[in-house]
Amino acid sequence: MAGVRFERAGRVYFVEAQGLQLRVGDLVLVEVEGTTRVGRVVIAPAQVVATELAGPQGRVLGKVQ
Repeated sequence: MAGVRFERAGRVYFVEAQGLQLRVGDLVLVEVEGTTRVGRVVIAPAQVVATELAGPQGRVLGKVQ
């Protein structure tokens, strides 16, 4: 799982990283809440130790170049 924001000071969405090597600052294409959006990784998968969420709130489709 990784933490992604879609707005500079917006909510952090915890999404399934799909095995991608993601780093803080990477731009990613994410499927969340029935839409596809571009967001920025603010919490890398290695930094997510535990979460109280029932599951991921979306999934990363790929990195944006």
